[in-house]
Amino acid sequence: MTNVHQCERGYAMELMFKLPVLLVLGFIVFSLGQGMYYLAKDDGDEDKTRVVRALTVRIVLSLTLFGLLMLGYVLGILQPHSV
Repeated sequence: MTNVHQCERGYAMELMFKLPVLLVLGFIVFSLGQGMYYLAKDDGDEDKTRVVRALTVRIVLSLTLFGLLMLGYVLGILQPHSV
């Protein structure tokens, strides 16, 4: 395998890893906004647990993101910077 193919394969792996991370991060922000909306505007007539449910979803998504980042580190896709 040539260096060009290895570079293309490495870029594809990074993209395959970064896309789910960005999607989970977007869902976390959406869930946070949803919880804030329910907290500020909802009067609680329909369902009194919507705030708790929205924030629970955010916590689960945050743990999923943490797991994805740890998996990327273990697999060598993510490497720490030498700052």
